[in-house]
Amino acid sequence: MIPAVLLLASSQNPTVQGFQVYRLESATSRMSQFVRDQEVAGVVGLVQRNGIEVSFTAHGYASLDPKKLMKKDSIFQIMSMTKPVTAVAVMICAERGLLNLDDPVSRYLPSFGKLNVKQVDGTTKPANRAITIRHLLTHTSGLSSSDPGGLDDDTKSKMTLADYASRYGSDSLESEPGTQIRYSGPGITAAGRIVEIVSKRKFDDFLQAEVFERLKMSDTVFFAPESFRSRIAQMTWLEEGKWRSIDVDPMRPGSKFANPAGGLYSTASDMAKFMTCIVNGGANILSKRSVHAMTTLQTGDLLSDGNDIQGYGLGFSVIRHTAGSPTLRPAGSFGHTGAFNTEMWADPKTKTVVVFMSQTWNERPRKTFTTMINAAFVGP
Repeated sequence: MIPAVLLLASSQNPTVQGFQVYRLESATSRMSQFVRDQEVAGVVGLVQRNGIEVSFTAHGYASLDPKKLMKKDSIFQIMSMTKPVTAVAVMICAERGLLNLDDPVSRYLPSFGKLNVKQVDGTTKPANRAITIRHLLTHTSGLSSSDPGGLDDDTKSKMTLADYASRYGSDSLESEPGTQIRYSGPGITAAGRIVEIVSKRKFDDFLQAEVFERLKMSDTVFFAPESFRSRIAQMTWLEEGKWRSIDVDPMRPGSKFANPAGGLYSTASDMAKFMTCIVNGGANILSKRSVHAMTTLQTGDLLSDGNDIQGYGLGFSVIRHTAGSPTLRPAGSFGHTGAFNTEMWADPKTKTVVVFMSQTWNERPRKTFTTMINAAFVGP
C-alpha cells in the first residue's frame, strides 16, 4: 500500500477554510496514484489558509536505494525556490539603507562596469545602460542563464561568492538591460554577493540570522549537516522502465558556494513559514511596503518565456492573468518553482499558501496538485 498521511477536517464539515474536503481528498488520492503509476517516487503537499493547516500529506518514498518512506519532514533540494529568499535578503539590506534597488550593480561589482550586448549579426556593442539591482531581481538584466566564463559545477562548488563574482564581465549580455525578461540564475547570484558586500557578512550567515532563525526555519540550510542525511529525499526519475538518480552526494563535502540562485535545502513546513510571513506582510523580517513591491508586477508588459501569463516582482514570479494558465492559479498569486519540481505559491487575497515537494524531472504531479488545490477552493 502506498503510504499517505492526511490531516483534514471531519467529513461532517463539507469545507475547511473555504476548501471543499472531498476535492482535497481527491488531490491527495491523485498524488498516491502518481506514486503507484511510478511517475514519481514520492511527494509532499501542504496547504494552509489564514495560517491554519488545511491539508498536509506525504506519499511514496524519499529514497528507493535504500528504500525510505517519504515523510512530512523530509528535506528537499529546493533549487530555484532559493531565489525569492535571496530577494528578501536584498530587501532587508535596502530597508537598512545599505543599498538602493536602482543602484548600478557596478557600484558593488566593478566587473559590471563595461558590459557588451550581443547583436543579431553576431557582433557586440557596449550596453546602452547600466544593470541595476532591480534588473537582477526581475530577471531583466540581460545576463544569460549560464554561469559566467562557462564554469562547471565542480569548480563552482569550491568557490566562494567573491570568487564567483570575479568571473562576471567575461560574457556578453543577451539583451539590453531592462528590455526583456531573461531568467538568469547568475543575476540572482550577483544579488547575493552584493548582500555580502554591504552587510559585511557571509551570505549564508546573513540568511541564517536574519531570516531562518527569525522565522524558526530550523530545517533550511545551504550546507546540510550530517544529522540531516537520513531525511534528505533522493532525486529520482523513471527512464526506460528503470529508476534513475543523480549520483551526487547531497552533503556536498568541501563545498563553499552558498548559491543564492539555487542552493538551499528545506522542508515543506519551513517554506510554508516563509510564504506565510510574506503573505502576511513580512512580519518580523520586512515591511509591508517591501513585500508589496516584491509580490506585485515589476516587469510591465514584458513577456516571460514568450507569454504574458506571468511576470516578475522582486524575486517572485507573479501571475498576471489566468488565460492560458495550466494550473488555475489566480491572478496576483506569487511564488516560485525549483528545478526538481518543487513549488511554493501564495494568494494574497485569500491568504492561501501552498507548498509542493518532489525530487524528479516529471512536472505532471506538481502541476496536477496545484490545479486540484485551486479547484478545491470555493471561498469565501
